[in-house]
Amino acid sequence: MNSPLGHESFVDRIYETAVDPDLWPGVLKSFADMMGAAAASLRWCDAFTGVGTGTNSGLDLGVGELYFKHFADCNPVRTPPEVMRRRLANWTPRIAVGEAWMPRDAFVRTEYYNDFVHKFELDWDLSIALDAEGSNVGFVNVHRSERSGAHTKDNLKLAAAAQPHLIRAFKLGRKLTASRGLGEAMSEVIDGSPYALFLLDADGRVRHLNPAAERLVAGNIGLRIIGGRLTAASQDAARRLHDLIGRAAAPETGHRAGGSMALATPDRLLPLSVTVAPMRSPRLSLLSSGPSVLICVTDLEAGLTLPEARLRELFGLTPAESRVALALFEGLDPRQAAQRLDLSFYTVRAHLIRIFDKTQTSGQADLARLMMRTLGGWGG
Repeated sequence: MNSPLGHESFVDRIYETAVDPDLWPGVLKSFADMMGAAAASLRWCDAFTGVGTGTNSGLDLGVGELYFKHFADCNPVRTPPEVMRRRLANWTPRIAVGEAWMPRDAFVRTEYYNDFVHKFELDWDLSIALDAEGSNVGFVNVHRSERSGAHTKDNLKLAAAAQPHLIRAFKLGRKLTASRGLGEAMSEVIDGSPYALFLLDADGRVRHLNPAAERLVAGNIGLRIIGGRLTAASQDAARRLHDLIGRAAAPETGHRAGGSMALATPDRLLPLSVTVAPMRSPRLSLLSSGPSVLICVTDLEAGLTLPEARLRELFGLTPAESRVALALFEGLDPRQAAQRLDLSFYTVRAHLIRIFDKTQTSGQADLARLMMRTLGGWGG
């Protein structure tokens, strides 16, 4: 399997970050080197304020602080709030180069370029979007200096090849981090996670499963363990799952790759979301030795109320839209709903526009009447 990412263990190391976030700077350095870049950074931050967390390789530690203190307001290529709201409402993880937003000859004449971008050798920027939740976005930026020149077509191929792996590792890492306490061993993190986690050896045998995974298997919800191996209930799903596990556990390092699939189950509105990742981290040594495969299963119906499921089934509302609709049905106005759901008012308003369109209603009163007929006496 030929890949722009090469035959070495770079993909493996991307997935290692899910269980060991301290590995991110090394991964970013390798990626920057592959792209002929001076630096690379990972950010998870509010799309409007820029406040958040992250790490980098090759950047001065004070660059981020200097940007938000002095240069954010004069950034000529910063995405306008109204455009950002539309992007968040219709999120697609994109790859973009800085010159796509503004002609280069105009950009290099700006104060922002001369006093900030060029000074820190951030002249040519390539951004790889990873994830979005509410108003927060995650992305990797790769920065080339003026002497290195613009990002090439080969760089774009590298970014496209790395993006799905970066996305899966980033999302999986956020799930594990959410349940991680300070100083906890990885075995404690896995066992304490609300997500169903399975650790398999290189042959695909289950070596460890956490309590959430045990409950999932015991309930026969789409997954089973037969002959010590994890499999799916249906033949087609089992074939796809085994293929993902086989690729993640490939004997040649350069051939290993993560993947994901939706696992439909009978009598359920939403499928299980299954992420498969190759692992070699010493952080997992207490649970298994040698190369491993980590499988994370997210039950998309967990915590889903009957009214929410009903709205999504009847009108095709997204999870965010259904939560907004239910908040309004409870008597909250859009600003109150935004506060409860930890969203911006503008995001709630954007959701409302799509809710009205999908439910064919003309306003909040009309929507309330429809929901009363649909949901009956729920909430009363």
